[in-house]
Amino acid sequence: MLQSIYHRILDENYEPDVTENGLYILRFRYLVEKADGEQETPVEMFRRVAWNLAGAERVFNPGLTDDQLLACAERFFVTMTDFKYLPNAPTLLGAGTELQQLSACYVLPISDSIEGIFDTLRMTAVVHSKGSGTGFSFSGLRGRGSRIATGGKSTGPVSFMQVFDSETEVIKSGGTGWGANMGVLRCDHPDVLEFVRAKSAGSGLQNFNISVGVTDEFMRRTRTGGIQELIDPVSGEVVGEIDAKELFDEIAAEAWSTGDPGLLFLDQIEKDNPTPSIGTIEATNPCGEAPLLPFEACWLGGINLDRHYDEVTGDVDWTQLRETCMTAAQMMDNAIEMSSYPLAEIEQATKHTRKVGIGVMGFADLLIRMGLQYGSDESAVLAKKLMSEIKRHLDEATKGLAEERGVFPAFGDSVYALEGADGRRNATVTANAPNSTISAIAGCSSGIEPLFSLSYFKRLANGDRLNELNRELLARVELLGLDSKVIVDQISAGKPLSQISELPDELREIFVTAHDIPVENHIRIQAAFQESTDLAVAKTINLNHSATVEDVKTAFYTAYEFGCKGITCFRDGCREESFLEPSCSVESQNLGSACTVCA
Repeated sequence: MLQSIYHRILDENYEPDVTENGLYILRFRYLVEKADGEQETPVEMFRRVAWNLAGAERVFNPGLTDDQLLACAERFFVTMTDFKYLPNAPTLLGAGTELQQLSACYVLPISDSIEGIFDTLRMTAVVHSKGSGTGFSFSGLRGRGSRIATGGKSTGPVSFMQVFDSETEVIKSGGTGWGANMGVLRCDHPDVLEFVRAKSAGSGLQNFNISVGVTDEFMRRTRTGGIQELIDPVSGEVVGEIDAKELFDEIAAEAWSTGDPGLLFLDQIEKDNPTPSIGTIEATNPCGEAPLLPFEACWLGGINLDRHYDEVTGDVDWTQLRETCMTAAQMMDNAIEMSSYPLAEIEQATKHTRKVGIGVMGFADLLIRMGLQYGSDESAVLAKKLMSEIKRHLDEATKGLAEERGVFPAFGDSVYALEGADGRRNATVTANAPNSTISAIAGCSSGIEPLFSLSYFKRLANGDRLNELNRELLARVELLGLDSKVIVDQISAGKPLSQISELPDELREIFVTAHDIPVENHIRIQAAFQESTDLAVAKTINLNHSATVEDVKTAFYTAYEFGCKGITCFRDGCREESFLEPSCSVESQNLGSACTVCA
């Protein structure tokens, strides 16, 4: 019998505090149609998700009472409606619906045969039709001009990437899914130059982020000088060579020109592979924060750091942060159990390692509340401490879940078992996704990114634009008794804060935006979060339009030296399309990692 204690999830009069823009996004994509034909409300969506994820508790414990189930659903519901934590967008869309596919992205393998390539294409279409994204390593495909069994010659990886790009566009055009892809090619592949130049050469690939997989040895040779051998992926024989520095320079020039390619530091990624006996990691999801084995998925989500600020102490509420971590870990492990899967191979691989990737959002908002400038020494120290504590709590949570539910099936073959560590329910627990969609729903800044602009438009998939104004700045302006309309008009007209004389120095220092921040400080924050992130960190290094190719190369080297697992640089105005546009300008902007399907 249900207790008479107040439960928010049962309160028909309760409504979460969703911003106008958050409500727009929910109505556009995530509020499903009910049996009566009406669209559900935000509170009904959160109830649907909470009850569905709580339902996994009876899978693990069939004797669970109604009161115990209610308590679990209530905890999930309150955590979400307080916007302390949100699971990735597919969970909000799919949980408790006929779709019931709760993960965002997968890595799919491609074998070097026509049958293998087009079998993967078929699987990709299935995944995209469900609204998810895909990552691939094309490094196993033979190079352009190589002999094939029929006596002809291969057209090479880039030609087949164009086929995958066309598939993605068809699925998107049909309105049944949002396709996004990551394409990776190793630096020692014979077609690496064609791959690097693919975007500027007019090869299409508009539905791809692309990254060159580079090794430690390659990065050393770019500085000390030396040849990068090009190896046939089928025979393993050396079939050519290229000067490592020239290739690196070409990568940087293309990234300066188009925003692609980025770099994946393969040796750094493999060093953190928890199950190397199963396979080598060669690819990531579309945004780069989840390096995965073939057919694996990762359950992503974001802890809203802004909602863990303690106004009394002026510090993070560390006790509340631990509680949120424990709840988030349980939610995500439940999501793995409750999800349906587009392919049997995906279900098998995913449940074999049960990878979870919980990260943060609202970091820029938290810094502002604490009076810290993004990229400063103090902000980097805070980033390290935050992610270290989150990782520590999630490790505690996954060990507790292992005691209740059992270890992940591949645990015996994992590095944890070899090290004699305690059992774990999940092979990984942390990743830092862009969290662009769920941060908009929660009304906070995205991922670990700084503020993009103080006044900007966010472009949606349907072409609509949402105007975003920084609410904290408005609140500070009004608290100081300043004329908010005058200041907002100046900001919207493109005037930098440094030139608005009415504002005190303190506000100018903490309300920095992406293009105000030196490149090294961007990367410093990425590296600070990476230290305690099992998987990787999605972060766009925003460069001013005036940045040079040398600036891009410096960013690449800095990211490598700081221990990042990958890097994406985006120079202001280098692409026609954008996710974010300053409201004062028609010049295009883009956050390269702002993938619509990840989180």
